[in-house]
Amino acid sequence: MSSVITGALAYGSSAITIFALYPYRDLVKSVNVRHPPRARDLGGYCAARYKGMLGNPSQPLLLAAPHAALYFGYVLAAGGAAGGILGGLLFGYTKTFVRTVAYRMNGGGVRYKKLEQREYSGLLDCVASSAKHYGALSFFPGALAASMVAVLWYGIPLAVLQQSYSRSFGDDLWSAFRIHALMTFLTSPVRNTLRSSMHPSERAGGVHAFRDYAAAEMSVFREAGGVLRSMAREGGLRFFLNDVLRTTFKSSVPFAVTYALFKAMGGSIGLPTGGHYRGGHASRHFSRRI
Repeated sequence: MSSVITGALAYGSSAITIFALYPYRDLVKSVNVRHPPRARDLGGYCAARYKGMLGNPSQPLLLAAPHAALYFGYVLAAGGAAGGILGGLLFGYTKTFVRTVAYRMNGGGVRYKKLEQREYSGLLDCVASSAKHYGALSFFPGALAASMVAVLWYGIPLAVLQQSYSRSFGDDLWSAFRIHALMTFLTSPVRNTLRSSMHPSERAGGVHAFRDYAAAEMSVFREAGGVLRSMAREGGLRFFLNDVLRTTFKSSVPFAVTYALFKAMGGSIGLPTGGHYRGGHASRHFSRRI
């Protein structure tokens, strides 16, 4: 299967997942296990979330782009380690682009709005106007660090799933969930260290030169180094594993549903590199080890 078709199927499956689970992510973010929401409140909550989504249909369509980039890059590089790296890089840069566009359209770019009181009529106007005034590189703050995380958090699971034997939708769902959940736990120290260094921010003059962009990206890692040393002394293990369970349900469930839908739609990220796919001997042994 070509990388373009793979990316298109991944985009479709991700868009369906986003629509189906639209209230789910926000609910997981805000739910308190000590005070769970009442059943009658959930209906109103979901209705309000869907009403907001339908009022801005470009939002879910934009949010589906990172997974399309992930699968496209993975297949383009022929899977395995190379596919995981390229897919993770594309995922990280695409997600950063989506996050920046959403941040600006929602009025988060306080410095920009103060400078020119800029308001955008739509998605394309935001992209075109921002690129013109603030530079194309301004869409990717912290993308290098985000891509490093994505290679570990999303690239490795795809490489593992390529070696698994697909039997049914439920089997694909469970396989994808458990490997992504495992990587959610293993990457938690890296993600928590980088998170505070990757908060959305805008430079008043924009980013027009690659030298300035590279310097800003390196500053993310320098700041992360300071966070690592400080939190290792003050926060300890609790900081590095903070919110890992909530993140597992927030991120691993959508990843698993997207992958299972992708497979159900006839998508493929490549045959297992060892053993016979039809017989599935090597694949089943590999899956058992995971």
